[in-house]
Amino acid sequence: MKRIYGILNAILIAATLVSCIVYDRLGGLGLKALTASGFVMLGAVNAVYAMRAKTHSRKFPTVMALGLLVCMIGDVVLNIWFIPGALIFAVGHLFYFAAYCCRMRFAKKDLLPSAILFAASALIITAVPIFDFGSPLMKGICLVYAFVISCMVGKALANLFREQSAVTVLTAVGSILFYVSDFMLLLNIFAGAPPITDTLCLFTYFPAQCLLAHAIYRYVNSKE
Repeated sequence: MKRIYGILNAILIAATLVSCIVYDRLGGLGLKALTASGFVMLGAVNAVYAMRAKTHSRKFPTVMALGLLVCMIGDVVLNIWFIPGALIFAVGHLFYFAAYCCRMRFAKKDLLPSAILFAASALIITAVPIFDFGSPLMKGICLVYAFVISCMVGKALANLFREQSAVTVLTAVGSILFYVSDFMLLLNIFAGAPPITDTLCLFTYFPAQCLLAHAIYRYVNSKE
């Protein structure tokens, strides 16, 4: 069973990354949704693997899979209505944060990396003059989003500091790539940055989601 699900992981990751390349060239909301469905399917497959393998704790696989689904929804909505899409994405990050807490119970020392990252993010949003958010509301939404994703990335890093394993490495790298992707999006939309930032956004976002989805598979194997 482990080998079969390993092959499925390889196929779905490859398909998602190929679809990302095609989407970068052709664009289109339908193709974006199709590409995003790749990492959602990967998460679902690995959640089923966790159920079939009778993993002792299924909270991490289940919450991670839900986070992937919510992010896909946010990804699609973002292209239609920016603010609702950003808020849905923030909920997706909260699912990831909750999953990381299921993996390792939250401790006070976990606050430090999140606080440092949010302080840097808030400083960039509020003090760097190249950004034009158009209204205080939009700036506020970006600050809230920055806080949520900083908590997610900070908890992933805190888990990595406490334990070096395939799961913690994948979630930490995936979360960092997610942050980089969102920063590229911020530059593209609110700073008038060159189109390369849009490409970098895509080519960090989809690999990030694949790494997070694949972490479920590694988690199941670590519990065998």
